[in-house]
Amino acid sequence: MSHERRQFVISIQAQPFRKKTRYYWIICRENNPDELVSWGFAPTQELAEIESSNEVRDLISGLTQGGRVDGTRYSAIHRC
Repeated sequence: MSHERRQFVISIQAQPFRKKTRYYWIICRENNPDELVSWGFAPTQELAEIESSNEVRDLISGLTQGGRVDGTRYSAIHRC
């Protein structure tokens, strides 16, 4: 793991959502774990791990400043 990646701590938690499970991920700075840098969610743990890793990469490269990451890489089914 590179030095830059160690600046951040990623946490992934499963939460029930509409009879399924949604995986929320949060990213905090290692030196200030109480300060939320970025967060998002995905329908599977694997996607949550990929999305959070991509966000850390973007944070390190300066492509994003953090905040909520929209789950645009996968489709959602809306029922009325």
